[in-house]
Amino acid sequence: MGEANLAPDPYVLLMKDHKPICRAQCLNPPAELPKCWSLSDIVPRASVHILGDLPSCFLSPAPESSRDRFEWGRFFTYLQKKDSVGIAKVKSYQFYILPPDKDSNLSHVQVVYRVEKTCSGNDGQEHCEDNGSPSDRFQGSNEDHHGGNTATETRRRHQPVAAKQVPPSEKNYAQAHPSYLETLGQVHYAWIFGAIAELVDNSRDAEATRLDISIEEIYSKRAGKEIPMLSVIDDGHGMIHQEVEKMVCFGHKKPEADDPDRIGRFGVGFKTGAMRLGRDALVITQTNDSRSIAFLSQSLNEGKDNLEIPIVSYRRKGQFMEVDTSVQLEALAKYNLKVIKEFSPFDKYLIGAKAGLFRENRTGTQIFIWNLDEWGSQYCLEWDRGLTGGSSFHKGDILIRSRRLRSRPGQISKTVFLDYSLRSYLEVIFLVPRIRIYLQGSLVKSRPLAKYLNQTSEATGNIMGKRVHLTLGRSQLEFEQANCGIFLYWHGRLIEAYKRVGGMIHNGDWGRGVIGVIDVTDLMNEGNGRVGVHNAKQSFLDCEPYARLEAWLGAKADEYWTTNFETLKLKKGGSLYKPDHEWVQCDKCRKWRMLSAGFDVKTLPEEW
Repeated sequence: MGEANLAPDPYVLLMKDHKPICRAQCLNPPAELPKCWSLSDIVPRASVHILGDLPSCFLSPAPESSRDRFEWGRFFTYLQKKDSVGIAKVKSYQFYILPPDKDSNLSHVQVVYRVEKTCSGNDGQEHCEDNGSPSDRFQGSNEDHHGGNTATETRRRHQPVAAKQVPPSEKNYAQAHPSYLETLGQVHYAWIFGAIAELVDNSRDAEATRLDISIEEIYSKRAGKEIPMLSVIDDGHGMIHQEVEKMVCFGHKKPEADDPDRIGRFGVGFKTGAMRLGRDALVITQTNDSRSIAFLSQSLNEGKDNLEIPIVSYRRKGQFMEVDTSVQLEALAKYNLKVIKEFSPFDKYLIGAKAGLFRENRTGTQIFIWNLDEWGSQYCLEWDRGLTGGSSFHKGDILIRSRRLRSRPGQISKTVFLDYSLRSYLEVIFLVPRIRIYLQGSLVKSRPLAKYLNQTSEATGNIMGKRVHLTLGRSQLEFEQANCGIFLYWHGRLIEAYKRVGGMIHNGDWGRGVIGVIDVTDLMNEGNGRVGVHNAKQSFLDCEPYARLEAWLGAKADEYWTTNFETLKLKKGGSLYKPDHEWVQCDKCRKWRMLSAGFDVKTLPEEW
C-alpha cells in the first residue's frame, strides 16, 4: 500500500573492470537512479573543470561482506592518494566520483553528475543518449582498481536510441526486505502439503512426464553435519533466464486471461511453497539452449536491509556451457556463483553431479530445499524409504509429524490419511493423472476417485449460466473410515477434499462413504483475469458462484443419500462393495483402461 509513492531504491553497485567494488547507499539521489555504476575512467581531478557547476549527491558504504568493506577503503584511498576522479557513464547520466578529503574517514564521498541530452533516434547523429553499461568493455583495464587514464582508452561510438537493446542484468537485489521471505511462507502455514503442491503444479505446467520427490540426508559444510534436504526433480521443458528471474523475484503482472491448461496463476507459488518448507532453496533448470541456477535464501539475507537473489545463467550448446553475457555480466555471474557455494551445501562438484541428472539433451527443473521447517526439536516433516517390492502399505512416504487432521464442519472421522500422508494426497491430487510421480523412490499409484466408486450417479446443473457436472458414488474405503464429502477440482487440481455439504454438515453419519467429484474451473472463472480461488490454491474465495455451488452440491448429495440410503447399508456377512468398474492406468501412455468384469486387479504387475 502506497509503495508507488516511495523514492527510488537508494542503493547502487560500484564496479570497475567488470568486477564489483562495493554496494553503496546514495543520499539525496537524482530522480532516476541507475542501479549499477561501472567506472570507465579514472582521471586527475585537475583535468576536470566543470565540477563546480553540477548537482551533487553522496555515497556511503553499504557493504554486504568484509570483502566489500575492504574494497571500498582500498578504492577510495587510491582516489584520495592520486587526487583523481572516477567517471561512470550509465544511460543518460555521467557521474564524477570525487576523491575524499585528506582527513576523511571514508564514511561518505561526494558525487557530482550531469544528464546528457538524447536524440530522437531518427537523425543518425552520434551524440545521442549515452547507453554505456557495466557490460561495456574497455581497452587496457587492469585487474586492480587503478585502471588506465582516458588518454589511453578507446572511446566508443554511441548508438541511436532506436537501436537500444535491453542491457544485461546489473543487480541481484529485489526491492523487498529479507523478512518478506518468511512472510511468504505463512501462506501455507495451515497445511504444509499445500507448499509441496505448489511445486508439483509447476512441474505439471512444465509438461513433465516424471516427477521425483524425496528427502535425503546431505552433508552441509556450513552446518558441519548432515542435514535433510527435500528434492523435487522433473523432466519438464525447463526455464530460460527470464522465466527463472520471474519465478524467484517479485512484483510481476498477473495474466489477463485464465488459461485452462495451466494451474500456476498468481506468480507466487514457488516462493510461498519453498519458504514454507525451509529457509533456503536452490533451483537448477535446463532448456535445450540454456541452464540457470537460482538461490532464494533466508540464510544469505540475514542482517541485510534488501533482498539479494543470486542467479547464474549459461548459454548451452550440446555439452558446452558458457556464461550468457546477453542477460548477465560475467563478473556478476561469478560473484553469484561464489555466493551460492558459500551459503549452500552446493560446491562445484555437487552442482555438477546434479546437473548430470539431466543427461545428454534432457531438459527439466530441480529444486532443492534445506534448513527444513522445525517441529519443536525435530522437523515438521518425517520420512522413510519404505520396503522395496512391498505392498502399497510399505512404500516410502513423507508425513506431517503432528498427524493433525484438517478442520471440516460435521467431521467425526479420526482417519483421514490425505491430511498427513503425502502419498495419499498425491494419489488424488489430479482429476486426470498424467504425470508419473515417485515419492521416496517408489511410484505413486494414482487414484482418480470417480473411477473407484460403487453405485455411481451423474448429476448436471446450471449455476449462474455455467454448466457443472457432479459424479457421486459410494467408496468402501471411505465408508470404513467414516469419511464422506465432495472433492472439488480446479484446472484438474484438487482444491478442497471431503467438503461436507447438505445434511453431512449436521449429522456425522449422514452420507457416510458417499464421495462426490466435480471440476469447477469454468464456474470459478469470473472473467477479466479474475478467478474465485485463493492464492494458496487450497480453498475458494467467498463469492456468489461458490455460495450457490455449495447449495447445489448439498441438494444433490442429500438427494443421492435419500434415494440410495437402504442400498448403501453394509451387506450381510460384511461383503465388500467393489467399484462399478475396475480400471488400470498404463505406465507408458498414462491413459486409463477399463478391465473386463471379474478381472482380479491383484494380479496386475507393479508397473503395467
